[in-house]
Amino acid sequence: MSMSQSTSQPQPLPSILRDKAVVVLGAGKVGSAVAVLLHDAGLAVAAVTTRHPDTARFAASRTGAKPGTDNAAAAAQGDIVLVTTNDDTIASVVAEVAQAGAWRAGQLVMHMSGALPLSVLAPAVSAGAAIGSAHPLQSFASAQDALRTIRGSVFGVTSWPGAREMLEALVGVLGGQVVDVADENKALYHAAAVMASNYLVAVEDMAVHLLVSAGFDETSALKALQPLVSGTAENVRALGTTDALTGPIVRGDVDTIRGHVEALRGLGDEELELYRALGRQTLKIALRRGTLDAATTDQLRGLLAE
Repeated sequence: MSMSQSTSQPQPLPSILRDKAVVVLGAGKVGSAVAVLLHDAGLAVAAVTTRHPDTARFAASRTGAKPGTDNAAAAAQGDIVLVTTNDDTIASVVAEVAQAGAWRAGQLVMHMSGALPLSVLAPAVSAGAAIGSAHPLQSFASAQDALRTIRGSVFGVTSWPGAREMLEALVGVLGGQVVDVADENKALYHAAAVMASNYLVAVEDMAVHLLVSAGFDETSALKALQPLVSGTAENVRALGTTDALTGPIVRGDVDTIRGHVEALRGLGDEELELYRALGRQTLKIALRRGTLDAATTDQLRGLLAE
């Protein structure tokens, strides 16, 4: 799997996008940010919709687009239509627009979900539209945050015939990098994103909990962990996961791991279960380094067993 459009800077508007009107159905965090970025790149944003008009106010004010709640009326104005509602409602929004007869040949209809297959856009295909998806591998706390971080992100792109060139052009003007993701691999792709982002937050939440149990207050715990988290992320970036691994498991410090297990028994099953599950994965990485002997490996496996 290879990446293309590897740039962190927005690109000049390609000819394939010139004179194209963009419509965003579901102007939440991601939809609003993309609308603003595409507008700033030179694309006309004709309309943005949300179930609650106030939600679309940010995108409308920054792009001059007409805000509203009528998805079909908005979609009819777009050459490029982004369906960026919650994942659970994308299929129903696409069907709603199809029922109103608002999809047409020549449109590009796309979603930005990392998990959903292109089949949720099938009603648009029936009307002659091209379909695809482009999912930014990034975490967005707000629309303003997305404006700041989306450039330089990798976008997982999935397309049916006739959509690939335009999808790549859109990612390019957003300053992203394209990586092709087969439709049948979307669930695995998105699971990887969840583990790298959402589960990282869960792990840090547990680390904060352990420090609080050790006498820290929550604010101090978060502050104390931040340099460690940042340094680890930088090591992974620079060295890869195998060479970035440090700590007692890769060193073979059996007594240290035994002490952790005994301490965690006093807190509850959830803490120990998560520690052991992550420890077993860490042991796999350590074994790739080739520094552990068989006896040490067996002792660690025993301590980390369910």
